[in-house]
Amino acid sequence: MRLSFEDAFSSAFEAARGFRWTEYAPFFWILATQWIFLALSTQLHTGWAMSIVAPLARLAGGEAHLHYPGFFGYLSILLGWLESFLYAIPGAVLIPLALLRLYARTDRALSLGAGAASRLAGAFLPTLVSGLAGIGAIWGWQRYASPVVTSSIRGAVTGSLGGLLGWLAITLGSYVILTLLLYVPVAAVQARTNPIRAFAYGIRFGLRSWPLTLTFAILFGIPAILVQFMIERQGTLLLARLRPELVTVLLGLYAAVTSMATYFTYAAAARLYRFARGDE
Repeated sequence: MRLSFEDAFSSAFEAARGFRWTEYAPFFWILATQWIFLALSTQLHTGWAMSIVAPLARLAGGEAHLHYPGFFGYLSILLGWLESFLYAIPGAVLIPLALLRLYARTDRALSLGAGAASRLAGAFLPTLVSGLAGIGAIWGWQRYASPVVTSSIRGAVTGSLGGLLGWLAITLGSYVILTLLLYVPVAAVQARTNPIRAFAYGIRFGLRSWPLTLTFAILFGIPAILVQFMIERQGTLLLARLRPELVTVLLGLYAAVTSMATYFTYAAAARLYRFARGDE
C-alpha cells in the first residue's frame, strides 16, 4: 500500500487522541529513573547521593566533573548517557510492552493475554540490537559528521544564524537516524514473526516511510527540541548568571517532554505500520 502524508498525520492524530496511561506507563518508568537521578544530583553534599552519582560521573567523564558548579554544566552529558542506556537496555523490554498494550485494543488475543509473553520475549533481541545500533549511529553522526556539517553551514551562513542552523541540522540528523530504526520493535511485536524477519521488515519499512515518520517525529519532538536548545545553547548563561541548579529543572523538563514525544512517536508508528499492512 502506498502511504501518504495524510496517512502519517492521521496516525499521529489518532496517537495523540488515544493516549492511555497503561500504554505510556513503560515509558514513564524510564522517565522516573531519570528524575530520580536528577534529584540525587542536587544532593551531592550528602554521602548517600554522592555514592550513587559519583561512580557514574567518574565512569563517563572523570573526577574533574564532580566539582561545583562545573558538574551542572556536565550534567546534561551524563543524563544523555543514562538516557541512552535506559532506552536501549530496559527499553528493549519496556518499548515492546507499550506497543503490545497498544495493539491489545484491537487484538482480542492480546487483550486476553494470550501470546503476549512470547511476543514480548521475541521482540527483546531485535529491539535491543536496533537500540544499540541507534546509539552507535547517533554517536558517530555527532562525533564525525557534525563538525563537517556545521562548518559547511557556517561557511554559507555567517553569524549566529549559521550557528543555529548548524545546531538544528545536527539535531534533525539524529531524528533521521532514529526514524530509520523506529519500526524494528513495531515489527518485532507482530504475530508470526522472528527476530531476523522483524529486524529486516522494520528496517525496510523505516526506509520506505522515513519522510512520513520524520514529519510526525519532529512534530511530537518540538517541545524537546526547544528545551534542548535552551540547555545546549544557553547553558553558559545559566551557569554564569543564574543558579546552576536550574539546569536540573530544565533537564527534568527535557526528560519529560522527550518521554512523551517518544511514546507518541511509537504510537503513531504502530498505527501507520498496521495501516500499511491492511490490518486497520
